[in-house]
Amino acid sequence: MSFKELVFSDYARFRPGKASWLRVLARVPSTPGILASILLRAQTCLARSGKVRLAQQFRTLGISLVGADFAPGMKVGPGLMLVHPSGVTIGFGLRVGDNVTFAGGVTCAARYYDDTHTEGPQEFASIHDNAVLGANAVIVGGVRIGEHAMVGANSVVLSDVADNAVVMGSPARKVGSRGLPAGESTAVEGSDA
Repeated sequence: MSFKELVFSDYARFRPGKASWLRVLARVPSTPGILASILLRAQTCLARSGKVRLAQQFRTLGISLVGADFAPGMKVGPGLMLVHPSGVTIGFGLRVGDNVTFAGGVTCAARYYDDTHTEGPQEFASIHDNAVLGANAVIVGGVRIGEHAMVGANSVVLSDVADNAVVMGSPARKVGSRGLPAGESTAVEGSDA
């Protein structure tokens, strides 16, 4: 998707209806999530086109303007909603599906932070379509957050989260299931997070 299509898909999560650059820019002063989305989308498009240094500069701009740290190289599907972008930290290898929601302070990071890790490349999470990550949730390493899954506020996810599961705690454990939107049916995995 193009930069414009991605930004408009994110805008539609905040304000359903017809999107235009005028409408997007009119919301930027009052909706920091839209500004964060524009910065993230610009950065990922620049990194994808090989302009990594400029993408890094957008990373610094994002930290300065909205307090969110988006490392270049992540893959984020359309319809991202950054409800409160302040404190959101996304590692460079993260994969995010369509229509995913991040609350404030969410951290998605590698399992190891220093050079002592020697067991292959770092692994980052994959967050699947329609997942919701609550405020200050921490997703660590190469875990899978399933479709329609919800991670509660202040949870630390160290293992996979099944589709439609609701997890909470540190470490996160399954505490319930989310209902499916009307008209959808899928098999729900029964394993714990």
